[in-house]
Amino acid sequence: MTTENYHSLYKTDALPGKQNNYKTAYREAAAQLSPITIVEIARKSGAGIIENGPGKALILPFLGEEIQISHPEISVSYSGKKDEVPLWVKILTLHYLVRAGGTAQLGEDITFKQLEGGLGYYPAFERRCITPLLDAFGNDMERYMRTGTAAGGVPSPIGEHALAFGAFPRVEVTFILWKGDDEFPPAGSVVFDSSISDYLSTEDVAVLCNMIAVRILKTPLPR
Repeated sequence: MTTENYHSLYKTDALPGKQNNYKTAYREAAAQLSPITIVEIARKSGAGIIENGPGKALILPFLGEEIQISHPEISVSYSGKKDEVPLWVKILTLHYLVRAGGTAQLGEDITFKQLEGGLGYYPAFERRCITPLLDAFGNDMERYMRTGTAAGGVPSPIGEHALAFGAFPRVEVTFILWKGDDEFPPAGSVVFDSSISDYLSTEDVAVLCNMIAVRILKTPLPR
Protein backbone atom coordinates (compact mmCIF):
# COMPACT_ATOMS: atom_id res chain seq x y z
CA MET A 1 0.00 0.00 0.00
CA THR A 2 1.43 3.40 -0.94
CA THR A 3 1.34 6.59 1.08
CA GLU A 4 -1.23 8.03 -1.33
CA ASN A 5 -3.73 5.41 -0.13
CA TYR A 6 -3.61 6.76 3.41
CA HIS A 7 -5.91 9.47 4.67
CA SER A 8 -3.83 12.66 4.45
CA LEU A 9 -5.26 15.91 5.77
CA TYR A 10 -2.60 17.85 3.92
CA LYS A 11 -4.71 17.37 0.79
CA THR A 12 -7.39 19.84 1.79
CA ASP A 13 -8.09 20.80 -1.82
CA ALA A 14 -9.11 17.28 -2.81
CA LEU A 15 -12.85 17.78 -2.27
CA PRO A 16 -14.41 21.21 -2.96
CA GLY A 17 -17.11 20.68 -0.33
CA LYS A 18 -14.55 19.77 2.32
CA GLN A 19 -12.38 22.70 1.28
CA ASN A 20 -15.28 25.06 1.98
CA ASN A 21 -15.75 23.48 5.41
CA TYR A 22 -12.08 23.96 6.18
CA LYS A 23 -12.21 27.61 5.11
CA THR A 24 -15.19 28.14 7.40
CA ALA A 25 -13.32 26.46 10.29
CA TYR A 26 -10.34 28.74 9.65
CA ARG A 27 -12.49 31.91 9.67
CA GLU A 28 -14.23 30.83 12.87
CA ALA A 29 -10.94 30.10 14.62
CA ALA A 30 -9.50 33.46 13.50
CA ALA A 31 -12.59 35.24 14.83
CA GLN A 32 -12.15 33.53 18.20
CA LEU A 33 -8.46 34.38 18.45
CA SER A 34 -8.61 38.01 17.39
CA PRO A 35 -10.22 39.49 20.57
CA ILE A 36 -7.74 37.76 22.92
CA THR A 37 -4.78 39.96 23.82
CA ILE A 38 -1.55 38.88 22.19
CA VAL A 39 0.24 38.86 25.56
CA GLU A 40 -2.31 36.44 27.01
CA ILE A 41 -2.09 34.17 23.96
CA ALA A 42 1.70 34.07 24.19
CA ARG A 43 1.68 33.43 27.94
CA LYS A 44 -0.70 30.49 27.70
CA SER A 45 0.61 28.93 24.48
CA GLY A 46 4.37 29.40 24.77
CA ALA A 47 4.48 31.44 21.56
CA GLY A 48 6.87 34.34 21.09
CA ILE A 49 5.90 37.91 20.14
CA ILE A 50 7.64 39.93 17.43
CA GLU A 51 7.14 43.31 15.78
CA ASN A 52 5.25 42.96 12.52
CA GLY A 53 5.21 46.26 10.62
CA PRO A 54 2.81 48.56 12.46
CA GLY A 55 1.52 45.69 14.59
CA LYS A 56 2.70 42.52 16.26
CA ALA A 57 2.73 38.83 15.48
CA LEU A 58 3.12 35.53 17.29
CA ILE A 59 5.90 33.10 16.43
CA LEU A 60 4.95 29.50 17.10
CA PRO A 61 7.13 26.40 16.60
CA PHE A 62 5.31 23.57 14.86
CA LEU A 63 6.98 20.27 13.96
CA GLY A 64 10.34 21.82 13.20
CA GLU A 65 8.93 24.86 11.41
CA GLU A 66 8.20 28.38 12.67
CA ILE A 67 4.75 29.74 11.96
CA GLN A 68 3.95 33.45 12.15
CA ILE A 69 0.45 34.57 13.14
CA SER A 70 -0.36 38.24 12.72
CA HIS A 71 -2.64 39.75 15.38
CA PRO A 72 -5.31 41.12 15.79
CA GLU A 73 -5.89 40.90 12.02
CA ILE A 74 -5.26 37.19 11.77
CA SER A 75 -3.15 35.70 9.01
CA VAL A 76 -0.92 32.63 9.13
CA SER A 77 2.35 32.19 7.26
CA TYR A 78 5.71 30.51 7.63
CA SER A 79 8.46 32.56 9.21
CA GLY A 80 11.49 32.66 6.95
CA LYS A 81 10.08 30.97 3.86
CA LYS A 82 7.44 31.79 1.27
CA ASP A 83 5.69 28.42 1.01
CA GLU A 84 1.96 28.49 1.67
CA VAL A 85 0.97 27.01 5.03
CA PRO A 86 -1.44 24.09 4.38
CA LEU A 87 -4.97 25.02 5.40
CA TRP A 88 -5.27 22.27 8.00
CA VAL A 89 -2.01 23.40 9.60
CA LYS A 90 -3.43 26.94 9.78
CA ILE A 91 -6.60 25.64 11.45
CA LEU A 92 -4.70 23.46 13.89
CA THR A 93 -2.40 26.35 14.79
CA LEU A 94 -5.29 28.70 15.51
CA HIS A 95 -7.14 26.02 17.48
CA TYR A 96 -4.06 25.50 19.62
CA LEU A 97 -3.71 29.23 20.30
CA VAL A 98 -7.40 29.66 21.12
CA ARG A 99 -7.60 26.64 23.42
CA ALA A 100 -4.20 26.98 25.15
CA GLY A 101 -4.75 27.10 28.90
CA GLY A 102 -1.18 27.56 30.06
CA THR A 103 -1.28 24.25 31.93
CA ALA A 104 2.09 22.74 32.81
CA GLN A 105 2.81 19.17 31.79
CA LEU A 106 1.34 16.84 34.38
CA GLY A 107 3.78 13.97 33.90
CA GLU A 108 1.03 11.43 33.24
CA ASP A 109 1.02 9.67 29.87
CA ILE A 110 -2.34 8.85 28.33
CA THR A 111 -3.48 7.28 25.07
CA PHE A 112 -6.05 8.50 22.56
CA LYS A 113 -8.70 6.25 24.12
CA GLN A 114 -8.49 8.28 27.33
CA LEU A 115 -9.34 11.58 25.64
CA GLU A 116 -12.93 12.83 25.68
CA GLY A 117 -14.78 10.79 23.04
CA GLY A 118 -11.55 9.04 22.11
CA LEU A 119 -12.76 5.52 22.82
CA GLY A 120 -15.54 5.72 20.25
CA TYR A 121 -13.32 7.28 17.61
CA TYR A 122 -10.36 5.00 18.29
CA PRO A 123 -10.92 2.51 15.42
CA ALA A 124 -10.68 5.37 12.91
CA PHE A 125 -7.70 6.85 14.75
CA GLU A 126 -5.91 3.51 14.69
CA ARG A 127 -6.66 3.04 10.99
CA ARG A 128 -5.29 6.47 10.08
CA CYS A 129 -2.41 6.92 12.49
CA ILE A 130 -1.07 3.54 13.63
CA THR A 131 -1.93 0.84 11.06
CA PRO A 132 -0.13 2.62 8.17
CA LEU A 133 3.07 2.74 10.25
CA LEU A 134 2.77 -0.94 11.14
CA ASP A 135 2.20 -1.80 7.50
CA ALA A 136 5.32 0.14 6.53
CA PHE A 137 7.67 -0.61 9.43
CA GLY A 138 6.23 -3.48 11.47
CA ASN A 139 8.90 -5.87 10.29
CA ASP A 140 11.78 -3.40 10.38
CA MET A 141 11.93 -1.38 13.58
CA GLU A 142 15.42 -0.09 12.81
CA ARG A 143 14.09 1.46 9.60
CA TYR A 144 11.22 3.00 11.55
CA MET A 145 13.59 4.62 14.01
CA ARG A 146 15.88 5.93 11.27
CA THR A 147 13.03 7.27 9.15
CA GLY A 148 11.11 8.70 12.11
CA THR A 149 14.22 10.48 13.36
CA ALA A 150 14.74 11.98 9.90
CA ALA A 151 11.10 13.14 10.06
CA GLY A 152 11.81 15.08 13.26
CA GLY A 153 11.26 12.51 15.97
CA VAL A 154 13.51 12.17 18.99
CA PRO A 155 14.09 8.73 20.60
CA SER A 156 12.08 8.51 23.80
CA PRO A 157 12.82 6.45 26.93
CA ILE A 158 9.17 5.32 26.95
CA GLY A 159 10.07 2.40 24.70
CA GLU A 160 12.81 0.86 22.61
CA HIS A 161 11.07 1.96 19.42
CA ALA A 162 9.48 5.21 20.60
CA LEU A 163 9.81 8.61 18.94
CA ALA A 164 8.65 11.91 20.45
CA PHE A 165 7.58 14.76 18.20
CA GLY A 166 7.44 18.30 19.56
CA ALA A 167 4.30 19.53 17.82
CA PHE A 168 3.70 22.82 19.63
CA PRO A 169 5.59 24.36 22.59
CA ARG A 170 3.31 22.58 25.06
CA VAL A 171 2.23 19.54 23.06
CA GLU A 172 4.44 16.50 22.51
CA VAL A 173 3.27 13.35 20.73
CA THR A 174 5.09 10.03 21.12
CA PHE A 175 4.66 7.18 18.62
CA ILE A 176 5.60 3.74 19.95
CA LEU A 177 5.92 0.54 17.89
CA TRP A 178 6.51 -2.97 19.19
CA LYS A 179 7.92 -5.68 16.97
CA GLY A 180 5.99 -8.90 16.67
CA ASP A 181 7.04 -12.42 17.53
CA ASP A 182 5.79 -15.96 16.98
CA GLU A 183 2.72 -15.28 19.11
CA PHE A 184 1.83 -11.64 18.52
CA PRO A 185 1.89 -9.37 15.46
CA PRO A 186 3.57 -5.94 15.54
CA ALA A 187 1.62 -3.33 17.52
CA GLY A 188 1.68 0.40 18.07
CA SER A 189 0.37 3.21 20.22
CA VAL A 190 0.49 6.98 20.56
CA VAL A 191 0.81 8.67 23.93
CA PHE A 192 0.57 12.25 25.18
CA ASP A 193 0.87 14.11 28.45
CA SER A 194 -2.57 14.28 30.06
CA SER A 195 -2.47 18.09 29.80
CA ILE A 196 -2.99 17.84 26.03
CA SER A 197 -6.75 18.40 26.37
CA ASP A 198 -6.01 21.92 27.65
CA TYR A 199 -4.43 22.67 24.28
CA LEU A 200 -6.20 20.61 21.60
CA SER A 201 -9.59 19.00 21.20
CA THR A 202 -9.79 15.26 20.60
CA GLU A 203 -10.49 15.86 16.91
CA ASP A 204 -7.45 18.12 16.63
CA VAL A 205 -5.28 15.52 18.35
CA ALA A 206 -6.41 13.01 15.72
CA VAL A 207 -5.57 15.45 12.93
CA LEU A 208 -2.14 16.17 14.43
CA CYS A 209 -1.30 12.48 14.78
CA ASN A 210 -2.38 11.82 11.21
CA MET A 211 -0.10 14.62 10.03
CA ILE A 212 2.85 13.16 11.89
CA ALA A 213 2.17 9.64 10.62
CA VAL A 214 1.96 10.91 7.05
CA ARG A 215 5.17 12.88 7.55
CA ILE A 216 7.00 9.74 8.69
CA LEU A 217 5.66 7.76 5.75
CA LYS A 218 6.69 10.42 3.26
CA THR A 219 10.20 10.90 4.63
CA PRO A 220 12.88 9.17 2.52
CA LEU A 221 14.96 6.60 4.34
CA PRO A 222 18.29 8.23 5.25
CA ARG A 223 21.35 6.69 3.60
